[in-house]
Amino acid sequence: MLTLLWITGIALIFLPQLWVKGVLNKYTNEPASIGKTGGAVAREILNKNGLNHVAVEVTNQGDHYDPISKAVRLSENFYSGTSLSAVTVAAHECGHAIQDAENYGFMRLRTAVTPVVQICQFGPMLLFFSLMLTAFLASPIWKLTAVVGLLMYTGIFFFQLITLPVELDASFARAVPVLEGSGYISPDEKESANKILQACAFTYIAAALFSLIEILRWALILFNSRNRD
Repeated sequence: MLTLLWITGIALIFLPQLWVKGVLNKYTNEPASIGKTGGAVAREILNKNGLNHVAVEVTNQGDHYDPISKAVRLSENFYSGTSLSAVTVAAHECGHAIQDAENYGFMRLRTAVTPVVQICQFGPMLLFFSLMLTAFLASPIWKLTAVVGLLMYTGIFFFQLITLPVELDASFARAVPVLEGSGYISPDEKESANKILQACAFTYIAAALFSLIEILRWALILFNSRNRD
């Protein structure tokens, strides 16, 4: 059982990343028919939605929207590139800015719980510590640290669940209609744009599944093995 969970977890880490990388690379080499850069498309989308105050910036920390600084940030190849990937990713990140402006419920919830989740990031470390305690202590102290670690890891999992509707809404309820309605993609490009967004969305689904599998795996390691002793 543990081996199966471990193999599944490894697959959920690497396979989605390979898929996304392959899809983005494919369409990064395919110019969008609109002929505009991702940065220009982002600026236009924001302006059309009354978000002139939201900045469009280059980043080396991954494409994202920063709700604190009110900025859409794109990697250099998407900011300056005119590929279908650049235009699609730019529209997706603008979708988050629009969510923020409209006080989209799941985004507000995600922002509210972010400080707690930052603490929960120590959950996996605490689980390793609990495993070390089982080797040196006969007392049930390790059980307390294990339960706390599992609860913290569960917090990460629920944060990832909250993130899913945020990402799916930004892609399919906001980015796709904007791309089509404003003529940023042609009808022939719609399927390819959907493939880009689907691949990116699956990474979030895979991350949530990975966390769930890790919670189950650690529970089996810490409690089942100890109960057999």
